[in-house]
Amino acid sequence: MSAIYIPLNSFFDEKIATKDLLQAISIIAKSKASGIEIRRELLHEEELLTTLQLIQPILQHSNLFTVYSAPIPVWNHAGAVNEQALHTILEESRILSAKWVKLPLGHYLENKSELHSLWKIIQNYPSLSLLVENDQTMEGGKIQPLASFFENASNLEMPIKMTFDIGNWIIQEEDALTAFQIFQPYIFYFHLKHVFKQGKHFFTDPLPLDPNAFWRKMDYLIPAAIPRALEFSLERSSLEINKFIEIVHANQGREKSHALN
Repeated sequence: MSAIYIPLNSFFDEKIATKDLLQAISIIAKSKASGIEIRRELLHEEELLTTLQLIQPILQHSNLFTVYSAPIPVWNHAGAVNEQALHTILEESRILSAKWVKLPLGHYLENKSELHSLWKIIQNYPSLSLLVENDQTMEGGKIQPLASFFENASNLEMPIKMTFDIGNWIIQEEDALTAFQIFQPYIFYFHLKHVFKQGKHFFTDPLPLDPNAFWRKMDYLIPAAIPRALEFSLERSSLEINKFIEIVHANQGREKSHALN
């Protein structure tokens, strides 16, 4: 069964105090979750490094696999590597002893963006894996630029993998099944959520129990060896986390014929 990670934005939707962060880590550590996704946008900038240094030994002691996520695009508006910001994020990840760092694509321009400059940066951080996510922006959430980026990076044998977020494809009105066929070789981390449109707006709900729910079909396609993140609002309770972990694991135990009906 898949390892399950809990992103901090499943508990919080605004900046958080240190005591709330420590409480969240404690709750996740007591659950059946295997890891945590630390979201940079939820931490106070003025105390960021102090906070990372504080929680690093706590996370290690709790035996929680750590992913560091930041809303900092790899490529800037000019299609160049966001070099200084990327170094900053990677250094913060190292302080945190995170194994993976998750970033959005940004403005990758196929005939302009120079991959060798990115390659030189990530070679300085051999203990970190860079994961690029399909996010909710036009430049980083559409199939075409992401496919171009991953194909070109793969041709250079760059060790960059993908965070595949099923809900963000819906928000970008892209077909998630088509995206899966294209990005299957690169998927390293899988964000589970239930997104629906009401009027002109999109909303995210906890995973529905409906046996024909779309998330179930997508989850079945992704190999169980690939970790999942539960990226939707959760009560701050290990029981709540465990409930959804059991739902996901039960889905993975279904027969293929049932999963694809």
